[in-house]
Amino acid sequence: MQTYKVPIMRITDILKAFVAAVLMLVTLSCVKEQGTDPVNVQDITITLDVDEVTLGSASLRVRHDGGSEVTWTYLVTPDLETDADVLINEKVVKEHDLTGEIVAYTGQNKSLQVTDLLPKAYYRFICKAVDAKTGAMYGDAAELVFRTRRDPAVFEVNDNWSATRGERTADNKTGMEYDNFYCTSTDDQSYLTVTLKSSDYAYYYSNQIRPLAEDYVASFGYAVGDGKWANVINSGNSTRTEQRLRSGDWLLFMIGVDQDGELSGLYKIVDFTIEPEIATKEYERWLGKWMVSDKNGMDLFEITVLACENNMWYYLAGWEANNLMLFDTNDPMLMLETYFDKATGRMCFVSQYVNTMITDYDSIDFYFTATFTYYDTNYFVDAMNQMIAETLFTDTASFTTARIEGLNLNVYGTEFPVRNICYLYSVNGGNSSVMSMDVPEVPLNMRRIE
Repeated sequence: MQTYKVPIMRITDILKAFVAAVLMLVTLSCVKEQGTDPVNVQDITITLDVDEVTLGSASLRVRHDGGSEVTWTYLVTPDLETDADVLINEKVVKEHDLTGEIVAYTGQNKSLQVTDLLPKAYYRFICKAVDAKTGAMYGDAAELVFRTRRDPAVFEVNDNWSATRGERTADNKTGMEYDNFYCTSTDDQSYLTVTLKSSDYAYYYSNQIRPLAEDYVASFGYAVGDGKWANVINSGNSTRTEQRLRSGDWLLFMIGVDQDGELSGLYKIVDFTIEPEIATKEYERWLGKWMVSDKNGMDLFEITVLACENNMWYYLAGWEANNLMLFDTNDPMLMLETYFDKATGRMCFVSQYVNTMITDYDSIDFYFTATFTYYDTNYFVDAMNQMIAETLFTDTASFTTARIEGLNLNVYGTEFPVRNICYLYSVNGGNSSVMSMDVPEVPLNMRRIE
């Protein structure tokens, strides 16, 4: 005959079981007497949100309309295909069946922090009402899909991005010309667009995307301020419009940046070439040697206007020749640039950084800009790339004489006429700038000498 060993239940265990049974009967009796029905979890609606996503974590929020006593559980899984109810039911069975308990939560608005996720990965967040004691699932599962961020330390080409150069357009009233670029995207990643000459990418960034991306994001961040990145980033298809670019080899960068100004590490580089235009006769009229004289007719210095970018820019050599700390401004290193206005045919002076000259003792930064007078004090215009004066022909038959007139500058809402257009220099990076003595005031005259 086969013998079975039957475990002997201790008297303490019997008493505990008896007390638990009595308490359950009392609880059920109270519920019945009070007329309280169990929560109908079949009818609640669960809403899920993603508050924040990082490389390896996510802050998730659960809200529902079933009352604060409703219990629920959740699942975060990389499985994007299997039915949500099947996945979360299997989770409860596999993870909690042997222990007789599950990780459950109560509350109508609760945040959860999920960690140990992989970067640049898609996950499903699934939530369902549950009986905290038995593990029985109720109602339909709620779900959403989110993606963790990429590791910005790893830069990767995004093949979902591309760009093409469109036709050059012009404003017939102002004569301003524009280059247009059409960027396309087939994903939901946001990006910033930047154009840069290929030679500058090689010289300043050694053809490395990381320093360029970090540099431009820092510059844009300073300009746009906190919380305003949505104003400068794009998603989907977009158009980038630039004031006419100079001829040469160029690169357009699409740099992945999110709404908080954080780099995603995604990028795309598209190269293109802009061919030089054929110089028009209007552009060529300014080329050659000219004598500059003051408003009283006294000759001051000779200048030479040279072609730089056909129908757009000139080089101008000799301004204040041998008058600026005895540096020769005919030196190509100190030539400034003037702008050709297609709409009016005028040559315009623009404020600009010119160059840095190194001597045996000093480093000297040269600028070309304007001055204006306020209460008998001369002030410099420190803004770069600002129109400060324009030159127009006074002899429109032979185009041999012209006049340089200063423009009015708007400084904090007040108009100031330009007094001088001249070189400024700063020694050894000093904050103060100075100009040569006896710089002539505008208007100035020009007459062709060659």
